[in-house]
Amino acid sequence: MEKIEKLLDAGEFSKALAALKKVSPGSGRARWLFLKGEALRGLGLFAAALKEYAAARKAALSDEDLLLETLLSEARCSRALGDEKCALASAKAALSLSKKLDSFAEEAELEWALALRLVGRLPEAAKSLEGLLKGYRKAGDHPGAAFVLWALGGLYRLQGRYADGINAFEDSLKAANRGKDEAAAGYALFGLGGILRVAGFMGRSLDCYVRARKLFSGTDDAFAKAYAECGTANVLRQLGRLDEAYAGYERAHKLYSALSDWADLGFVEWGMGEINKKNGHFSDALKNYSRAAALFKGRSEPRGEALTLLSLANLYYLTGDTARAERQHAAAMKHIRKHNLHTHLETFT
Repeated sequence: MEKIEKLLDAGEFSKALAALKKVSPGSGRARWLFLKGEALRGLGLFAAALKEYAAARKAALSDEDLLLETLLSEARCSRALGDEKCALASAKAALSLSKKLDSFAEEAELEWALALRLVGRLPEAAKSLEGLLKGYRKAGDHPGAAFVLWALGGLYRLQGRYADGINAFEDSLKAANRGKDEAAAGYALFGLGGILRVAGFMGRSLDCYVRARKLFSGTDDAFAKAYAECGTANVLRQLGRLDEAYAGYERAHKLYSALSDWADLGFVEWGMGEINKKNGHFSDALKNYSRAAALFKGRSEPRGEALTLLSLANLYYLTGDTARAERQHAAAMKHIRKHNLHTHLETFT
């Protein structure tokens, strides 16, 4: 088991999964199931990982330390899949158990803050994340600080605070490099690339995705590879390099589908729809937007839903159905205001 844990720590998720299959769980079945879940999570197979965590919780019995670790990982997977209810429940249970055991305090507080961010309780999430950041910096924990700064960058982006978001992602990258954490550096670059893109800095954004792609190219992180394809395609689309962008979306579509990552697949469908719309392929664009809307529904992606509603309004107007376009736009604005978003004001998106 120690060898497998070392493989997981090193990011060798495929090797860890293969090693687990050769080991008889025996009396350590709960731990074995948890480690299998960790390997699957590392590979980006979040839904499959959740099944292992559920089994691990049942097998853990009185091992509350293992139960706590499992709840934290369940929260991470549920958050990645946009499952608000499960992410909140797991994070809340983990926070309560953490206080009881006086263990994993920062990790539990962090997952609770990220769950709050997921459901749109942004001021509460920001306060908690900013407090954690002070603690990580005081302790000299560079990887921990990098992760919290990444989370804050995404939160600031949702609030339309682009300057603050850019600074947070840049600081996240610096902290990751100080901690020699390549994975954290890669995700900081993803965040930075995304916010630079919607702020209109296309050249800098593309450079971030190119650098991130190199960092993850030799890893087992399929989720990161899909993220790189989709992010790069977004920039290429906005640069007018539509054929290259569409090919990138197709690669991202294949990767996200294999991971059962339906929320991120929704953004791919939306991006493909934007290209089809620009090329005058309106019926194909409508199919893309319809699939995107279905993928976003119930997966905590209010911005994705807003983008789809706005694009549909634009498409209806282009096809001469002005009345329907007006109704769709009104629905989009109602949704945007309900979630305190600024998506309708984004020029570069």
